[in-house]
Amino acid sequence: MVQIAEDYVSPSVRWGVLKQDYPEAIAEFSSCTGAEIGIPEKFGGVEEYCVAQILLRPTDEMPIIGYKPFSDAKQNKNDHASDAWNTLCTKALGRALKRAGYADTASEMKLVVTYKQRLAEHDAIRTGDDQTISEEPPIPDTETKRNSVDSSESSQVIADNFEPVAEPAVVVDEPSDEWESDGAMNVSHTELKTRVNALPEGYADRAREAHQKLNGRQWPIVSVSQFNAVLNIVEALHTEAEEEMLQLEEASD
Repeated sequence: MVQIAEDYVSPSVRWGVLKQDYPEAIAEFSSCTGAEIGIPEKFGGVEEYCVAQILLRPTDEMPIIGYKPFSDAKQNKNDHASDAWNTLCTKALGRALKRAGYADTASEMKLVVTYKQRLAEHDAIRTGDDQTISEEPPIPDTETKRNSVDSSESSQVIADNFEPVAEPAVVVDEPSDEWESDGAMNVSHTELKTRVNALPEGYADRAREAHQKLNGRQWPIVSVSQFNAVLNIVEALHTEAEEEMLQLEEASD
């Protein structure tokens, strides 16, 4: 049985990250035989597959694909047949996302984010825009801009022109705040529950307290952004617990 990495990142979370990079991206799902997607007959070409296709931009001609065989679908008692299909779609999407460069572990995702930040910094150096060089993506701060240009009336006008910059971020985030399907939501929630249960005693309670403060421990979490916030807290607690364990081991040596 394939083991899931401890820092596994669900397809729904990675899809949200991709949508931030490519707001116009779309994902489509279909079924076909393995032969139709280039799988040799002796390697499962005659089987039926669920295929996920991602177009990063509407103008793209070649989609990024991922697929899972129908034989991987598992249907629990009292589940509708469509639940198994939704699960297959989620798994196929996960494979497509990985091929698109969105890794399925938090450690690899951090490397991707760091790499993109370095590219942005290098681009800023080439264009002479040193304001974009930072450890984190820049967040427009209108109040700070106003305080820093009080000495010049013309500078105040420039600062005011920056105010609309914050608006597109709200528009971009909206499409990723709803779950793509009930299947994707259920899979992600199961993974989150597993991660919380894997926390040491005390840390799991802190995760639940944070969830309580965020939305009254709503379950399921219908907002993807709120789900991501809880997931990030849980992953941070795992990191903190690991560091504490290392410190205890070093102290005992």
